[in-house]
Amino acid sequence: MSTKIFKPSVLLLAIIVLVSGPGLTEASSTSGGLILKQAVGARAQSMGEAFTAVADDATGLYWNVGSLSRNMGTQLSVSFQQGLAGSTYGQFMATHQLGRAGGIGVGVVLFQGGEMILDEPDGSERSVQSQMDLVAQVGYGINLMDNLGVGLSVKLLDSTLIEEANATAVAADLGVLLAVDEQVSLGISIQNIGTDITYAETGDPMPLTARIGGSYKLSIGQAHAGILAVDLVKENDQDFAVHAGMEYWYAQTLALRLGYKGGYELENLTVGMGARWQMVQVDYAFSLIKDMDHTHKVSLSLRL
Repeated sequence: MSTKIFKPSVLLLAIIVLVSGPGLTEASSTSGGLILKQAVGARAQSMGEAFTAVADDATGLYWNVGSLSRNMGTQLSVSFQQGLAGSTYGQFMATHQLGRAGGIGVGVVLFQGGEMILDEPDGSERSVQSQMDLVAQVGYGINLMDNLGVGLSVKLLDSTLIEEANATAVAADLGVLLAVDEQVSLGISIQNIGTDITYAETGDPMPLTARIGGSYKLSIGQAHAGILAVDLVKENDQDFAVHAGMEYWYAQTLALRLGYKGGYELENLTVGMGARWQMVQVDYAFSLIKDMDHTHKVSLSLRL
């Protein structure tokens, strides 16, 4: 590897490790703000969430904000997921390239928990929304060199439990994306560096997460293309986990995807597919969850 690529990468990695090290090596308590841990986009989810070094669509705002520095034009992504116990999850993200000035991104994520029944003092019952979370995010990325992008985003989380207890918190993401060559990319993302989430007097820490990933692009002739990706993930309240995924495209029109998440008790295997027509792409993800209902996610993306 040339000196031109190596030195800035080592410097940025050292800075990120120093900033995040204490929180990533100690899991003293359970994190709040679980909406911030929810996978964004059906494409990334079906690839086992191994997306840190891929991040080539609008959901890169979530997976690696350093990807905003890439020349991707204007992209939009909308997702919907029917979750467990009647919960629903929706996401909208948009990114726009500013030429040599870098790129910007905005996003909104909404989670609604299922309904629950509360007993009133007079003996009656009342149906309430168990939880409602909203995350708003804005990010900016710029190229330090032609092959090295860095980015920063800020998130605002608003969470309400049982329609009564409310909490707000602020967090930031840092991202680095290095294109080693036309086929190999490396990425680093530190997510949810922020304030505690406090509903009453006691607060829970943000789900501080570090992701280090690599991806390799495959191309066989004009009709066949694909991506292999691997991520190493460390959450502040979890052990290290390995995420791996693959994507295969036929004629840049139809896609098949497979992913694996090692280190999790409930969810390990993910599959999915996608279809692209001109500037429109539809993706579907299916996650197998042990002893529980499986989850489905659908995403619609536009590349303008």
